[in-house]
Amino acid sequence: MPVIFLAHGSPLLLDDKRWVGELAAWAQAMPRPKSVLMLSAHWLDRPITVGATRPVPLVYDFYGFPAKYYDTKYPAPPTPGLAVRLRQLLPGEPVAHDDERGLDHGAYVPLVCMYPAANVPVLQVSLPSLDPTELFALGRPVSACGTGARAWRPALRATA
Repeated sequence: MPVIFLAHGSPLLLDDKRWVGELAAWAQAMPRPKSVLMLSAHWLDRPITVGATRPVPLVYDFYGFPAKYYDTKYPAPPTPGLAVRLRQLLPGEPVAHDDERGLDHGAYVPLVCMYPAANVPVLQVSLPSLDPTELFALGRPVSACGTGARAWRPALRATA
């Protein structure tokens, strides 16, 4: 599966028919992933932290938007196996788990467009910093999820 970068903008893009259509077409052109590992700049936490591996509500990490954006739901199934795989790929790295952390808008906004049925399992993981060197180093082992995952950054990784 490919590793892709996807700049998502804001929840307002859900009203942009062209953007939504482009993401939907892109998803149709790629093989359907078994799961998605999402690394989003909207979640900075050290050590690297794995989000919920059980169903939890979304994180509405924005303010002052029309009410309809806070009504968005995306009940994607969790993928605890991908969390285990990620830990295996980061030996020696401390990896925390926040079982209450749902997907933030950096994760669910593009997924609503690409997989609107919310039937692809998703795991969101924090970035440990915004330092490019550190993130590049993190990307090397995480990209190995491609033999079972795809990555999109800001981001996401999906499994074949």
